[in-house]
Amino acid sequence: MARRDVVRSPEPARLNPREIYAKTDEGARELKERSRTLSIGLRSLLIMIDGKHTVADLLQRAGSLRVDEASFSALEAQGLITRRFAAPSAAASTASDSGPRSETDVQRFLAVQQRMSDAISTHLGFRGYLLMMRLQRAQNLRDLHDLLADVVQAVDKRAGARTAGALAGEVERLIAGVG
Repeated sequence: MARRDVVRSPEPARLNPREIYAKTDEGARELKERSRTLSIGLRSLLIMIDGKHTVADLLQRAGSLRVDEASFSALEAQGLITRRFAAPSAAASTASDSGPRSETDVQRFLAVQQRMSDAISTHLGFRGYLLMMRLQRAQNLRDLHDLLADVVQAVDKRAGARTAGALAGEVERLIAGVG
């Protein structure tokens, strides 16, 4: 009887379950051309990676495929996927989700919210109404970070990858307090 192994890389990876991965151009090309010999599990995981769902979501949905966090590392090492949005550390998440917020955190929140609002208005107009409603319901930097993927995807469709990438980078820097 054939034994199905769990796909593993040589060194176990420690991924944040809230990270979001997207296919690279090479990953999209691999799905079309099948030039590499990916296992069924890795290929199925590559198909599922869409730049919207977190590692935890994908692992839950791919439970029967016998893939784990190391599968993401294997795909990333081959250049087929890349981190689209980094999840904040647990300490940063806890600090921003509970307790009184500092003046700096409030100013960062307002700056990020305003930048995302400007991007929705400028690039999406009325089409961005639902995103604008979600933006107004955001209560902390984590909520804004979670919404960023959807805003960037919508801007990408309307204004192109360059504009969407610049927006994502700028908002990530604002959230991190670097910009």
